[in-house]
Amino acid sequence: MSNFKFLLPEWPELEAGAARAEQLAVADPRAACFYARRALELGVNWLYEADDALRLPFSHDLAAKIAEPTMVRLVGLPIRTKMDIIRREGNAAVAPDRAGVDR
Repeated sequence: MSNFKFLLPEWPELEAGAARAEQLAVADPRAACFYARRALELGVNWLYEADDALRLPFSHDLAAKIAEPTMVRLVGLPIRTKMDIIRREGNAAVAPDRAGVDR
C-alpha cells in the first residue's frame, strides 16, 4: 500500500508519480528519483496556480520556483531544502554524465 493514496481523489497524476517513486526506491533508485522529481514539479506547479500569494520567479524552471521567497515562506526552509534535494537528484538521475543516485 502506498503512502500517497490520499492524493488520488484530487491529484491522480501527482499520486501516480509519487507512488511510482515509492515503489521503485529500492529496486531502481535512478527511476525513483525521476518520478519523485516529476511529482514535485507537478505539485509545485499546482501550488503556483492555486495560491495567488505565490509570485512567479524570474525563470519558470523548478529551481527558481522552489527558491522564490514566497514559496520558501509558504513551505518553510526544511521542506524547501528537501524539495531542492529531490530536484537535484532527479536531474542527476536523467543525466548519465553527471554524478547522481548510483554513483
